[in-house]
Parts: sequence; C-alpha cells; structure tokens
Amino acid sequence: MSEATSGAQVQEEQEPDSAAVPSVWKNRDFTKLWTGQTASLFAAQITELALPLVAVLALTATSQQVGLLTSVVKLPYLLVSLFAGVLVDRVRRRNILIATDLGRALVLSVVPVLYWTDQLGISWLYVLGFFAGCGSVLFDVAGQAYLPRLVERDQLTRGNSALGASQSAATIGGPALGGVLVQWLTAPVAVLAGAVSYLVSAVTIWSIGHKEDRPAASEAASPAGTLREVWAGLRFVFGNEPLRAMTIMASIFNLSFTALEVAFLQFMPRTLGLSPGEIGLVMAALGPGFLVGAAFAGRLPQKFGYGRTMLTTASVANLVMLGISTVHGGGFLSVATLMLINFLFASFGVANNVTVLSIRQTLTPDSLQGRVAATNRFVAMGIAPLGALIGGFLGAGVGLRSTVLISAIGLSSALVPLALSSLARIKYELPPQIQERP
Repeated sequence: MSEATSGAQVQEEQEPDSAAVPSVWKNRDFTKLWTGQTASLFAAQITELALPLVAVLALTATSQQVGLLTSVVKLPYLLVSLFAGVLVDRVRRRNILIATDLGRALVLSVVPVLYWTDQLGISWLYVLGFFAGCGSVLFDVAGQAYLPRLVERDQLTRGNSALGASQSAATIGGPALGGVLVQWLTAPVAVLAGAVSYLVSAVTIWSIGHKEDRPAASEAASPAGTLREVWAGLRFVFGNEPLRAMTIMASIFNLSFTALEVAFLQFMPRTLGLSPGEIGLVMAALGPGFLVGAAFAGRLPQKFGYGRTMLTTASVANLVMLGISTVHGGGFLSVATLMLINFLFASFGVANNVTVLSIRQTLTPDSLQGRVAATNRFVAMGIAPLGALIGGFLGAGVGLRSTVLISAIGLSSALVPLALSSLARIKYELPPQIQERP
C-alpha cells in the first residue's frame, strides 16, 4: 500500500462518545487565538468595504480605478501565497500573526494621515491596499497552520468550527459595521477603525502563553532554497492522494462557483426581474446559513463519521445549486425558493469546509502546515479570476439561465474526486499523519 493511501486509511471503529472530547473552550490559548482572529476578520471586512469607499467618496475615482483597487488587494493571493507558506513553516507562527496584524494596522493608519494632509491619491491606495493584502495572506496561512499547535487532534474540528463561525459573523456583520462607520466617521476614518481592530488582535494573540519551539535552520533564506521549499510543499500536496483530492475538489469548486456567481447576480434582475430589495433578501439568506453550518460542523463527524460528513455536506451544498436554473418569474415563491437554496448552500458548505480543513491539518506534518495551507489558498483563489471570465463569456454566448445550469453542473462534478478518494472512507477517528519524505 502506498504512503498516500495509508495516510487516509482508517480502521473500522465504533462511534466515539462525543462527550469524551474535551471542550475546546477550556483551552485558554485557543480562546485567545479565537478572539484575536475574530478581531482580525472583522478588521479585514471593514477594510474591504472602506478602502473602495475612500476611492469613491474621497477621491471620486472612476469605476475602472475602483475595480483595479479591488484586484490589487486580492493580487497577493496569486503572487505571495506559496512563498508565505515557506515563511510560515520557518518562523514561529504566533510571531507572524502578531507582525501581520501590526503591519496592516500601520499600513491602514497611513490612509487617514494622507487624507488629512491632502496628499492621498489613488496610487497611494493601490500601494497600501497591496501591502494590506499581503498581510492578510500571511495571517490567513499562519492562522491555519497555528491551530494544530494549540489544540489536540480530536479538538481540531471543534476549533475550526468556532473559527468558521467567526468568519461567518465577520462576513455578515463586517460590511454592515463598516457601512455604519463610514457614515458616522467618513471613509478614511473608518479605515482607521479597522487598524485599531488589528491592534486588538495583535495584543490578544501576543498574550497566548503557549511557547513554540524555534523552527529548524533552513536553506530557504536563499532564492534557490525558497523555490525548493515551495516545490516541496507542492510535491507533498499533489504527491499524496487525499491531499491531492482535496485540492482538485477545491479547484473545480472555485472555478465553477465564481462562474455561477457572475451569472447568478445577472440572472436575478435580468431573467427573473427581481428588484434590488428582493435580491438583497436572497443574498441575505447566506448569513444565517453560514452561522448554522459553523455551529453544527464540529459535532457532525462524531455523529456520522468524517467521510460520510464530507460527502453528505458537499453533496447537499453543491447539488442544491442546480435548483436555481429551475426558477422562473419573480414574486414571493421565486424569492423564497432562492433564499432556501442559498441557506442550504451556506449551511452545508461551511460544515464541509470545516471538516475538510480538519482532515487536512491532521494529515499534514507540522513542518509543512504553512506550505500545504498556502498551496490550497493559491489554488482556491488563483482559479477564481478564470471562473469569472468563463461565467461572463458563457452568459453572453448561451444565456444566463444556461450559464447558471452549466456552472451548477460544474459544482456537482467537484463531488467526483471526493467520492473516489480515500477521504470518503474515513470513519469516526481522524486519520494518521502522512510522513514527510526525506
């Protein structure tokens, strides 16, 4: 049996007693990490809204300039992710979290200062937005890699579920809070509020008592050594069957979902004739779904097993999107149907993400946590622009309803690599760690 297959092989076990798993909230260091990450997530959401509004309201930027600013902020996911993984595996992860919080706080503090001194221009926003995006990539990768150092293996799912709930709450409440701050304080000052939230995160994470060992010396400081470390991470992910299956599934999902998103946002007003208020109701249904999914995600594997949980949640989340193309006309029934579809997609999608992330962290050696997380972020975010282009071209070529259906079929096809992999056969116990090849 190959190393990859044995990494996800699990014996036939009896269903465990979920009460035997200690509560993750009794771990004070995890509570501090959760608090810090929650503050950082809200800061990121506030900034994501406030920076474009600075361009629009304070600088009267054009639509093209605002679009470019948004792209620049996301660009580090393509340019920096893989190298961020190397850094995360070679530096104490707690230090990276603190440094990226402080760095983003400093970068964002420059915005109101330049505005008050009449020196702020769109070029400054491009530069500052890019550096803030780099900090977000590093924090994201380091946060995923740091959690396994703070909690036990059997607490990973509960820990990821709690962090997923924070992500959901920030996604829902962050933009709303950012909008209120922009209205009360003006857009440049709202950016400063995001900087303060990053400082809160830095102080909270700094208070974590767990002491990390100093990482082993590495040749990665040289350019050639860094590239070899990047390649080692890619080889580990794509050279081991369960991790490779996760990555393929994520790439198919993100490609299809981005295409669907582009078509869906046009499908509602142009094909169904929904009003802006009705569209808002449909999209708002995602919020409660995110929270419900995150709340129950930690318990599902103990009840149904990890493999069955992954297959079931992914199947419901992806297959339910096929229902969008069957909706015709406007009115209450159409809006209610789309709200239900979005709610189910968000609930089961978040539960699936939490389970998959916990399995990935369990399979990955500590020395590779950063690079494996970075590889997944690179694939997930890097494929999205292509999906947006496909959605736009298909919408113009075959129509919006057909594009929604084709994209939803693409989402469903993401189930194939999961169903065929050893991941689907994992029972109630987390699989053994895959050994790193010398």
